[in-house]
Amino acid sequence: MLDPCRDPEPDGWEDFRQAEGLTALWAYDVIGASCRGSWARPLLAVFREGRRITAVIGAVYIGLRSPGSSRAPRPRREPIILDVRLPGYSNGPTWHFSGEVSFEARRAMLRLFERAAARRLGWGLAGVVYRMVTEGELPLVVRRGVIVRESPGSTVMPLRWTSMEEWLGSLSKNRRKTLRRQIRWVAEAGDLLVTTGTARSDLDPVEMAELNRTHTARLAARLDPRAPLPAAYFGGLLQREDVCVISYHAGRRLLAFTVLFDHETTPVSATWAALRPEEGGRKDLYFDVHARLVRKVIEDGKKELLGGRGRVEIKKSLGYEYVPMKLVAVPRWVMG
Repeated sequence: MLDPCRDPEPDGWEDFRQAEGLTALWAYDVIGASCRGSWARPLLAVFREGRRITAVIGAVYIGLRSPGSSRAPRPRREPIILDVRLPGYSNGPTWHFSGEVSFEARRAMLRLFERAAARRLGWGLAGVVYRMVTEGELPLVVRRGVIVRESPGSTVMPLRWTSMEEWLGSLSKNRRKTLRRQIRWVAEAGDLLVTTGTARSDLDPVEMAELNRTHTARLAARLDPRAPLPAAYFGGLLQREDVCVISYHAGRRLLAFTVLFDHETTPVSATWAALRPEEGGRKDLYFDVHARLVRKVIEDGKKELLGGRGRVEIKKSLGYEYVPMKLVAVPRWVMG
C-alpha cells in the first residue's frame, strides 16, 4: 500500500504501465501530483507475482472537513471513507489487472485490498466506495451487505469514420447544422486564440488549476465530492509528450481548456474547464472542443475516444455512446 505523495515509485510500476497500455493518468508522479496539498489523499495497492506487478488499485481517502477546507484527512483520529477513484479519471473503475489474472483472483485481490486499507487507515475507516463500476466489473465487488446504487455513467465514441466530415455527416441534421455554425464562429472570432499541442510551455499551470477549481466547484455534490486538481498536476502534464492540451485564450486570459491523454487505440478525454459567459468566457467552446478532439483522434488513427461523465445527452448527440455505471458502498463490517 503506497501514498504517491510520500512514497517513492515502486520497482516495476512504469514497466507495468507501459506493458499494459495505461495512459499517463496512471503515471506514478501524475497520481502523486493530482493530490498534492489536497483534502483527498491517494492510496495505491500494488500486487506482485514474484517481482513482477500483476495488478494495481487506485483510490483516495477523505475525512471530515469544513466546506472550502483543504485539510488532509486524519486516519485514526476521525471517520474516513476510502473512495476508489483517481482524480481526473471518470471512465470506469480505477483498478487494472494483467490479462492472466483470473476472475476469482481479481475478486480475492479486491478483498485483500480492503483488508490492507483497514489496517493502514485504522479504526476510523467507515467503508469503501467503488464509485464507477461498469456492469461487467460489478460481480467483483458485490456481496451480501453492500449498497448498490445508480451512478452517473460514462461515454465512449467508437470511431467509425475516416474523416471529420464523415463524422459530421453521421450526426442529426439539426446538430450538424448547429455544430458547423459553432465551429465557424470560433474560427472567425478575431480575438480568440485556439492552440493544440503536447509539451506546452506557453500555459500557466496555476491559471489552469484556478480555472479547474472554479469549474469543479460547480459540479461537486455532497455525495460526489471532487477535489480540485492542483497546479503541480497541470505543471507535470504540460511537460509530457503523451498529453495533449487544447486551450482557448482571449488576449492573455485563459477562457477554457481540455486535456487529452494519448493511447495507442483509446485516448481519454479528461479535464474540461471553462469560464461561463457571465465570467468573461464564450459560449459554444464546449462544442468546438469536441469537434477538435474528434478530428485529432480520427487523424491519429484511433479506434475509440473515452469521453468521461457529464453532459451525457449532448455527448450522445455528438456520437458518443452511454456506458452505465453503478456505485457500490461497502460498509466496514462487510469489508474483506
